[in-house]
Amino acid sequence: MTRLRIIIIVMLSCVLIATVLILKWGFEDPPVKATWVWSVPTASNDRNEMLGFAQEQGVTVIYLQVNRKSTDLEPYREFIEEAHRQGMEVEALGGDPRWGLSGYQQDIQSFVGWIEDYQRSAGEQAAFDGIHVDIEPYLLEDWKKDQEHVVRQWTDNMEYLVQEAKRNTSLRISADLPFWIHKISAPNSDTNLGAWMIERFDSIVLMNYRNFAVGSNGIIATALPMVQEGTRIGKPVIIGLETAPTNEGEHTTFFKEGTSSLNWQMRLSHNFLRRYSGYGGFSIHDYERWRETANS
Repeated sequence: MTRLRIIIIVMLSCVLIATVLILKWGFEDPPVKATWVWSVPTASNDRNEMLGFAQEQGVTVIYLQVNRKSTDLEPYREFIEEAHRQGMEVEALGGDPRWGLSGYQQDIQSFVGWIEDYQRSAGEQAAFDGIHVDIEPYLLEDWKKDQEHVVRQWTDNMEYLVQEAKRNTSLRISADLPFWIHKISAPNSDTNLGAWMIERFDSIVLMNYRNFAVGSNGIIATALPMVQEGTRIGKPVIIGLETAPTNEGEHTTFFKEGTSSLNWQMRLSHNFLRRYSGYGGFSIHDYERWRETANS
């Protein structure tokens, strides 16, 4: 049998499995469908357009980036109030790769302090529902020089973040993590770094950027180790998917695939992962690119 025939047979088998899963389990919605919004819409038309798109796509949670230097809180109040009226929750989004280093704990404290101040003045309808952080210290040069040292600082800072946030708020806390994090050992522990993070946070978003569900390097296979950790620990793992252009390979984004492919691959992944209690749904990165993909 030629190599080409083997490839064709494998591809047809994948399609058959995918079709059986869809026919068997249907098209139910995932537990969570989230997206990142990196700037708060300040105009009413922009806000309505953004939330209208989110509602059309079935979004349940928005990670809304906050500007710690902003003293004008009205755009946040208006956005969150309208999101709540439409049945969506909003989490305060912040982060920087340097927040994984010991010297930047003050920035973490400032971020948490801004949220605490906002919550006190916002009122129940305009209050955030959670805190979401995007901290990626593996993007720093320090990671290449001394990974173990950076991991120790990262874990110390995450414990500090959770402690500070839980001190004066009852907000849930979630974090973005790379899909390979379970391959790294946690410091002073017999567990891996992925499990360590799941134990500290209320949920995590796994940046599991692939544009196909089935296969050895697909969404399901790369997400499964952390979903299984979430199942063991009892915390939800949300699967992050990419719609923006990237230099990490076309297989990592739906930028050229379109939303029909995005939705199909989510359904395939959902119908497999739903058997695990640690599976928490999907998050699409990010709103602007997702909308561009939908309109292309």
